[in-house]
Amino acid sequence: MTKKIGMISLGCPKNQVDAEIMLSRLEKNGFEIVNDPVEADIVIVNTCGFIEDAKRESIENILDMISYKEDYPLLKVLVTGCLAQRYQSEIFSEIPETD
Repeated sequence: MTKKIGMISLGCPKNQVDAEIMLSRLEKNGFEIVNDPVEADIVIVNTCGFIEDAKRESIENILDMISYKEDYPLLKVLVTGCLAQRYQSEIFSEIPETD
């Protein structure tokens, strides 16, 4: 069965390019890309951590995707991008539902 991946990409144009590269590589490796998180087996939240508003938006999107786990417990939520790099330990300790 093909794993389905959805992505939310936030922040600067570089993040968008990184997201496109990730999705392209995933698709080449047999994953199906979907637009609706409800259809996904894995959701990647590509975050921005540059300014406070961007951090807040990133955290809100992570929490939104985590909330889908209540109805779809097999859903994996992966966090990438600037926020994930800068605050990795904080994300794992404060949002342990991330995968």
